[in-house]
Amino acid sequence: MRRQAAVVIIFSLGLWAQNVGIGTTSPTHRLHLANMGAGDPGLLRVQSLASPNKSIGTFSNQGVLGKVDFTGDPKHLLHGNLTFQEDATDWRLVGNTGTNASTNFLGTTDNQPLVFRTNSTERMRVLTDGRIWINTTSDLNFSNNIVNIRSQTGGGDRALTARSDTIGIYGEVTGGLGPGVAGVYSSTATEGIGFFARGNGLGGFPANINPVGFVAQGTIRGLMGVATSTTTTPRMGGYFTNNNTTRYSRVACRDGTTNYKILGTGTVNTVIQDGQGRCYLLTAPEAPEFLFQDFGEGELRDGEAFVRIEPKLIEHIETGRLQVWLTPLGPCEGLYPELALEKGGFYVRERGGGRSQVRFMWAWSAPVKGWGRFPAVSPPPKGGFAKEAED
Repeated sequence: MRRQAAVVIIFSLGLWAQNVGIGTTSPTHRLHLANMGAGDPGLLRVQSLASPNKSIGTFSNQGVLGKVDFTGDPKHLLHGNLTFQEDATDWRLVGNTGTNASTNFLGTTDNQPLVFRTNSTERMRVLTDGRIWINTTSDLNFSNNIVNIRSQTGGGDRALTARSDTIGIYGEVTGGLGPGVAGVYSSTATEGIGFFARGNGLGGFPANINPVGFVAQGTIRGLMGVATSTTTTPRMGGYFTNNNTTRYSRVACRDGTTNYKILGTGTVNTVIQDGQGRCYLLTAPEAPEFLFQDFGEGELRDGEAFVRIEPKLIEHIETGRLQVWLTPLGPCEGLYPELALEKGGFYVRERGGGRSQVRFMWAWSAPVKGWGRFPAVSPPPKGGFAKEAED
């Protein structure tokens, strides 16, 4: 009887009402489960769906209620086919495994740049042509840079710091004139350094310098240049010019078969000071051939003295062209030299057979073996200093 009564009641509700309410007399939907309070929120329970938990409820195309069970793997996502599995396009914030560099990447697939921001401010942008802007939203001068890095405002900020056990920064040019690494001080200030190299763990920057393109600092060698070619001529460890094609200096140069310490145009000078802040220029004498010279003092005894030529020099000079100058430091009949190269020097004798006993100053000069007068050297580079620098 009770089962029949329930059927009658339900049937009667279906006939007499459009909506059915449980816990409410004013149902708003076909089946309305009312919220009866904090302990009875009016939820519908289907006990067959209770295990396992963390499942997703589903409805078939006929409205049949069902569920999709979660696999328990936190890397799995619910796909459109109502299955839990890994997403091949998913890129996780906590790291990824099983990636393939040919198909998995961080970036864009359309003609748009990749932008990185922090605190809502753009910090880096990878452009579609491969160039990179860091801390800037435009190309820096010059505009053909692959990587553009701008430091923050402030004298203590550096745009780039590199540290390595071998080479901190390496630059290589495969075509053109280069350079591999360039530094430019773009300010018009009266002091500035375009490129600064420091070795031996030194700290700080040189102070009180005029504008300079390159500064090298080291405890043993501030700057070192090495030319490795064994055939190119001329080749040199260093090349310097004031941007005038007729003013240049080659340092540690080999031209043809001859080695030079310094080879170039201009004069050889030194500067002296007078103790009051004024400077004066001294200029070295120059000759059309390579000469060795030596100076000293001696003393006549019974009108004669012997001056020994330094053995370290005599093997390198043309003794047949040796010239000697003598200056007596007291009264005598005059002095003259008499070569005695088989003894390694020359005699100084008083004229007229005199037998004075007087001090004198001597000097000699002789060409170095293997050198002629005005030996030819390679001319300066044509059209400026670039070609020479490239060689």
